[in-house]
Amino acid sequence: MPAPSGLFVPRQNDAIGPVAEGERIQVIDVLRGFALFGVLLINMRNFDVLDQVWTGLDRLALWPVLILGDSKFWTLFSFLFGLGFALQMQRAERRGAHFLSLYARRLLILLLFGVLHSVLLYSGDILYDYAIVGFVLLVFRNRSDRTIVILALLCWLIPMGRYAVKVRQNEIQRSDAQAARLAAQRRTEDRREYERGEQVLTRGSFADAAAYRARRFVPRRMGLENCSFQLGGVFPLFLLGLLVGRHRIFQNIGEYLPFIRKTFWWALAFGLAATTISVTGNWPDATLPYDTESPLWRGLLWYVGTPALSYSYASILILLAQKEHWQARLAPLAAVGRMALSNYLLQSLVFSTIFQHYGFGMFGKIGPSLDVALTSLIYGLQLLVSVWWLRHFRFGPAEWLWKTLTYGCAQPMRVAARA
Repeated sequence: MPAPSGLFVPRQNDAIGPVAEGERIQVIDVLRGFALFGVLLINMRNFDVLDQVWTGLDRLALWPVLILGDSKFWTLFSFLFGLGFALQMQRAERRGAHFLSLYARRLLILLLFGVLHSVLLYSGDILYDYAIVGFVLLVFRNRSDRTIVILALLCWLIPMGRYAVKVRQNEIQRSDAQAARLAAQRRTEDRREYERGEQVLTRGSFADAAAYRARRFVPRRMGLENCSFQLGGVFPLFLLGLLVGRHRIFQNIGEYLPFIRKTFWWALAFGLAATTISVTGNWPDATLPYDTESPLWRGLLWYVGTPALSYSYASILILLAQKEHWQARLAPLAAVGRMALSNYLLQSLVFSTIFQHYGFGMFGKIGPSLDVALTSLIYGLQLLVSVWWLRHFRFGPAEWLWKTLTYGCAQPMRVAARA
């Protein structure tokens, strides 16, 4: 008798099981593992005091973090999520599975992970956003290539348009006394809210921090700013990943290597120049170019330079992965990528323990130079642990739970003994 159907109970031909070892595309795991390093680096930086002016070695360390790191890695990670969506859809179709219900369960569970992660550990969680935008992607999964490209370009313009409006509002505020007063009131309210959060981080217990994050969850996640990020930041990258996956580029990567080689240097040069100019336009203060007090041209340079630099990162790793002697060197990155969810959650657990009061209470006390050192240390340990773990187990612990809930049955965890 087939199992009862429903959203949370897999149909019989849904239970296709997780991706087998031989079906994995290792370079995708490598890219995912590499992106996790940058995610950790930037999340670590978010626990520095926001209005701190760093000097000396800290200032020296902050510039490459902003230029090379900020926004580059969630961009790459978002593209990989859309790519994974396309690959799973193809796999489900090959095996005759009901992809829509299967993936909807997967997204609902990811949504739950995101809410819990955002409340218990880190308010900057991105899993919630990925789950929400994932449901939007389901609607467009069968649209034509032309529709997807046009939609991606239109959505990509959203953050630039919103930024331009903010800059214009600032210009009006400087010339209009009433608008200036209202803006000052809003800044005061925002500053008070930030100080309340800072007080929780520096003095509160775990329960205090969780209660504060829970109280801020709805206004933070459902506000216009976050919706703009979801539709204008994450969604176009999901669409690009869907398009690349649909055309099976990673399954036939050899055919595209000449194009990747040609465009790598252009992407690197343009992305590096654009982001460097946009960030250093306010030397010596190291603030992000999409700060609304910045000139419009700086923010626009940033928004076009960031994806170019992300592409250059991905392309050089793809090129290296084609060389036999590099495959073994990149294998630890692939191990981290295979356990991306577990490693992402573990990173939040570690740095929340380091910075929040119920842990070591280092919020605002560690500068950018130590951020880089701590990131390297934590990520190095994750490389070692991930390689060791996957020698004995098929999935990371969070991946096992995600797959078990998705497929409605406990997945075998241990690696089968080999002769």
